Amino acid sequence: MKPPFRRAISRGLRFRCPECGEGRVFSSFFKMNDNCSVCGLSFYPESGYYAGAMYLDYMISAGIFLAIFVPSLFLPTFTRLTYLQKDLFWVLFGAALCLGMARPSYSLWLAIDFWIAPWKAEARPKKEDDRLEVPLVSLTIRSGDEHDSHEDSPRSSENL
Repeated sequence: MKPPFRRAISRGLRFRCPECGEGRVFSSFFKMNDNCSVCGLSFYPESGYYAGAMYLDYMISAGIFLAIFVPSLFLPTFTRLTYLQKDLFWVLFGAALCLGMARPSYSLWLAIDFWIAPWKAEARPKKEDDRLEVPLVSLTIRSGDEHDSHEDSPRSSENL
């Protein structure tokens, strides 16, 4: 069932899972969890999923930037600075703003997309122990001589 839009936006702004509203989307400032710790909803439904969040980050940051930049053009104390000082200030402000808005943008993108087309959480099998199971991987490591042996090369007759 589709959650109400207001609830979806609220969960996005609080960095919570769009399905249950309890699990945290981020484990640290820039690191996202793979799944919700409560309901198991995947926060990475497909490859390249958060490309739209980058556009959202740009739109929000540009809106805030312009809302502050345009009125500052008319402040007399700000006009006393040199062009280099102003440029440096605005570049640093814009970069900090984009980095600061990345987290809300990613979380809002997840919440809005989940509101538009909800997907189901992956069923997690219950186990008696919480040990991590890693499948065995077969690796074959070859030395340069074995891998590069060709009948035409002069090295192949020396190695045989």
